[in-house]
Amino acid sequence: MKDDGGRTHELVRELGTGGQGSVYATQDERYVVKVLRLPDEAAREHWLRRLSAVRTLPLEDLRIARPIRLLQRPHVGYVMERVPGAQPLASLCQVPHVEAAPGEWYVRTGGLRRRLAVLARTARLLGHLHSRGLVYGDPSPANVLFSGDDTVSLIDADNLRYASRPLSERVLTPWFAAPEVYAGRSGVSSLTDAFAFAAMAFQTLTLVHPLLGDQVSQDDAEAEEAALRGEWPWIDHPHDDRNRSSAGLPRALVLTPALMALAEQTFGEGLRDPLARPGLSAWEEALWAAADRLLACPSCGAEADHALPECPWCGAGRGPYVLAEVQVTDQEVSDLAAVQGVPAPTMALAVVVVGSDGARHIQPRHFTGEAQGASHVELTFTGGRLSVRSLDEATYTLRREQRDKDDVPVEQQGKPKRFPLAPGRSAWQLHLGALAGQHRLVTFDLVGEAAP
Repeated sequence: MKDDGGRTHELVRELGTGGQGSVYATQDERYVVKVLRLPDEAAREHWLRRLSAVRTLPLEDLRIARPIRLLQRPHVGYVMERVPGAQPLASLCQVPHVEAAPGEWYVRTGGLRRRLAVLARTARLLGHLHSRGLVYGDPSPANVLFSGDDTVSLIDADNLRYASRPLSERVLTPWFAAPEVYAGRSGVSSLTDAFAFAAMAFQTLTLVHPLLGDQVSQDDAEAEEAALRGEWPWIDHPHDDRNRSSAGLPRALVLTPALMALAEQTFGEGLRDPLARPGLSAWEEALWAAADRLLACPSCGAEADHALPECPWCGAGRGPYVLAEVQVTDQEVSDLAAVQGVPAPTMALAVVVVGSDGARHIQPRHFTGEAQGASHVELTFTGGRLSVRSLDEATYTLRREQRDKDDVPVEQQGKPKRFPLAPGRSAWQLHLGALAGQHRLVTFDLVGEAAP
């Protein structure tokens, strides 16, 4: 088939299909083609106008595969650039039927860290769309692609629009449509996108859909439709047991309290009240915070929350690790507190767990919540010692508490600065700003016995 520029595209295989049409690989590995299935000429004219409008949206700086060429008649569809080596989010949330051990598959496909990172970047990308007055319309695990470095892209941009879709135009992915969209009570909005994202996040992390418990799954299709319309309680409702699920991973294994609270907000009160749903920024923040809490098992290498008493994947004991807490402090106030013999007031911004499995970075999001930008500091924990190294052009100060004569500069050039740790709070602090005033600092707590 030809596009509106006269180029011929030979379709070689189907990559996926949905309610609107199918996506095909082409002989040219740079492109894929989506062909819409439409019932009549009026629908074809409508979608041609829609696709033409999508091509003009301000998406140049976002990783969204929008139409670059439309197909010539009699076909309706478009050509978009292919994302090389990318996989759909569905490959992380839908366990293959051949898998006998979902937990092993979960770890083998990237474990918890990859899932948290991919979801956090998806939340950010959708949030950027919303900040421009746009809604995605039909988020689903098939429409989110991630690459080897966990970079995220969105495809199927034909649903993008400024205004909420009229009720007569009902295009959705059933399991990931907000109840009001599924039931036809409402068009799409940023709040329906937020619900779809929450459903994707919950299933990706726990391997079970938040609305489809044992009873609903055992009943007929009408029960499933009722659940998707929001007429059943969600599977982890704190007081209603009718829709409990025996499937999926234990929630405490893969969800922090903050993530569980967001799920309860979304699928509890937010199931029927869109205004009660948390926004995408709250999800992004909680997902990154959960990733910062992960610790690799010294036995099997799988990652889990550091607060768990043992590795939930193999049962091995936890090795020692460091809690690096980013705080805001004011040196003048701290000095005065020291004179008065009282604790210095601080405000915690983030906690990063540093194990013996590799370096961790202090990033802009730990300072301000801004996910973009280069890392500031690298932290490495080996042999009972912590190494710190500047990764940007700034020079930071490593200081023992209240002992300015021990100040050590931490620079980008030169060797990392190393110091020993004993269990408990270290006297060393890393100051990320001018010492005279208010600035950020990092404190270090060793948990467990480090090797001598």
